[in-house]
Amino acid sequence: MKNWLKDLLKKLESFRHQREYLIFQGIVLFLALLATVAIGIMPAQYELEAGEISPDTIYASRSVIDQEATGLARSEAAEQVEDVYLYDATVEGKIINRVTALLVYLLEAEEPVAPVEPAPGEENPGETQGEETEGNSLPEKAAQLLADFPEVGDEEKALALLAIPKEDVQQTLDLTSSLISAKLQQGIKPDEVELSLQNIKTDLLQAQISPQLRDLVIASLDEYYRNNRIYSPEETATQRRRARDQVEDIIILKGAKIIDKGEAVTAAHLSQLKALGMLETSFAYGYYLGLTVLILCVFSAWGYYLYRYRPEILAVPSRIWIIGLIVILTLWAAKIFGGILFEVGSPYLIPAGMATLLLTIIFDVNLSLIFGSSLALVIAITAGSEINVLVMSLIGSIAGAYSVTKVNQRSDLTRAGLLVAAANAIGIIGLTLLSNGLALTETSVLRTLVDLAMGVASGIISSIFAIGLLPFIESAFGITTSIRLLELANPNQRPLKRLLLEAPGTYNHSLMVGNLAEAAAEAVGADPVLCRVGSYYHDLGKLTRPYFFIENQFQGNNPHDKIPPSLSSMILTAHVRGGVELAQQYKLPPVIKDIIEQHHGTTLIGFFYHRAMAERGNKDQLLEDKFRYEGPSPQFKEAGIIMLADSVEAAVRSLSQPNQFRIQGMVDKIVRDKLTDGQLDQCDLTLKDLNQISQAFVKVFAGIYHKRIAYPTEKDLAKMSQ
Repeated sequence: MKNWLKDLLKKLESFRHQREYLIFQGIVLFLALLATVAIGIMPAQYELEAGEISPDTIYASRSVIDQEATGLARSEAAEQVEDVYLYDATVEGKIINRVTALLVYLLEAEEPVAPVEPAPGEENPGETQGEETEGNSLPEKAAQLLADFPEVGDEEKALALLAIPKEDVQQTLDLTSSLISAKLQQGIKPDEVELSLQNIKTDLLQAQISPQLRDLVIASLDEYYRNNRIYSPEETATQRRRARDQVEDIIILKGAKIIDKGEAVTAAHLSQLKALGMLETSFAYGYYLGLTVLILCVFSAWGYYLYRYRPEILAVPSRIWIIGLIVILTLWAAKIFGGILFEVGSPYLIPAGMATLLLTIIFDVNLSLIFGSSLALVIAITAGSEINVLVMSLIGSIAGAYSVTKVNQRSDLTRAGLLVAAANAIGIIGLTLLSNGLALTETSVLRTLVDLAMGVASGIISSIFAIGLLPFIESAFGITTSIRLLELANPNQRPLKRLLLEAPGTYNHSLMVGNLAEAAAEAVGADPVLCRVGSYYHDLGKLTRPYFFIENQFQGNNPHDKIPPSLSSMILTAHVRGGVELAQQYKLPPVIKDIIEQHHGTTLIGFFYHRAMAERGNKDQLLEDKFRYEGPSPQFKEAGIIMLADSVEAAVRSLSQPNQFRIQGMVDKIVRDKLTDGQLDQCDLTLKDLNQISQAFVKVFAGIYHKRIAYPTEKDLAKMSQ
């Protein structure tokens, strides 16, 4: 059983370092985030049918579009749009031309030539005028008219038409054209053609025109008269679509009463409850699908930011869990205090700043702002897409992030909470003026004061939660924050007290190394607090054998003079292992243990190495590994800085007459030797950084080893008074 459990733990530990584990983390955190958001907005459901009596007064749980009512209103608006008929301006001319073609023909026809009777004694005179009279005779004109207009009928009618005076024809033409134009200019639809045609016929019948012409015109109208407004299905569809689009969504506002207790349930009530997802027979699939898409967008943005700009966080699984835990806890706090889960609460009471306070302290302000601002969007979605919630969450998040960029003690979180409270109060005043202006009433003033109280309480609650959660996060995930480091810097800490009492020389050396390392860290942008606190504990292992280290030898007796160099080397290197063991015993943070383990790297213990070489007369080639620390070499900037500060402090203290030039030379030599020995290869310190670190060291030493004026003795004062 034990072996099976060990194998399982090994497999889990191996899985934690695989890429699949990161995918597993992402899926778990996404589902947890989605469930957290959905739970707060999932409405109560009722089993109701039309005609029943409502057992409760039901209010809308959120603002939502009533799709059914909106669709019905849009359909009604579309139905009210009449068919669209487009005016065809060419129809009028075509109809007039066809109806009046015979009249125009009669007007343009030449006067027919009457047949000439032969004079007495003459033979057929027509033979001599054949060319002049060909085609101009009345019968010929009648025949031509019948050929062009068969509707005339017979030759008799044709001759009668040709005999009508042109003035009468012109009158009929003008009247017909004007009547057709008057009607068609108004626009005639297909269903209006019959009435319009009848009106024209009536006018023609009442007019004083030739009956023969009138009958022909009426017959022609029956054949050619038609509508000049043409039905357009495309334009009709466009107009109806516009009418539908102009109907605004019918929104059921959050908190609106749907139905009273004891009221009969109608189809309209059921439609609204269905839109809200409050019927047991309905589920708002579209709403929750949209919610999933929005949360996925935010979650993907977080993942891309970490992948693109913060890969070092993705490389440590525990840090992903920390971020996810802070986000989800902030959402739950928003639900509880924002009135999302319960009727009590206020949107202005949402402690959105809690997330950015914790993220800034644990990580940095840039990551905090990214997650805090996007988390404000999620909070606003959870609260029903309220713009005021979004604005206040953003203000609280930004204020929280910037208020803890420099934290020197845990009480600074209280100050940060007050800053968030002040920012919230200013934001609430701005929103109030934006909505109400300066139109102050007793009710509005009272409401504003309540909102201000909620906003101030939000900032204070954010800091209280951050103060309370921070120690649990630190201990559960092994995170070392600046606040934890500042607590470790307290001289009353048990390890530091032991150093002061049992190894006072090492204690003072550590304090000096802390001053040097802190100044160097500030010069190159490293963590000065970590450098100072790490320096205080870097030689903790010397507590096991304090008198084997020269800074604790006050009687002048050096035990190393009586033991071989190899044993001395073993004792010196053992203080690193002893320091790690004591750090574990006192439950110091992992980063402090790393500094203890790396502060000597794999440096050669030169004094005892050369002493051993001298004792052997250089006859045997000694392995340097026996006189080197076990390492590893510094893995991060702060560890490298502490290594340099430790070496430089010991070397400068050994100078007999330290001055600025000797100190500068010694510092440069130490830094150069460490660089040449490869001790700084893995800690990301550049040559520019090393130069700035050297200058910082020299400045600190200049403040310690400056010239002092000798105070006069009593004899000197007596001589001066004579």
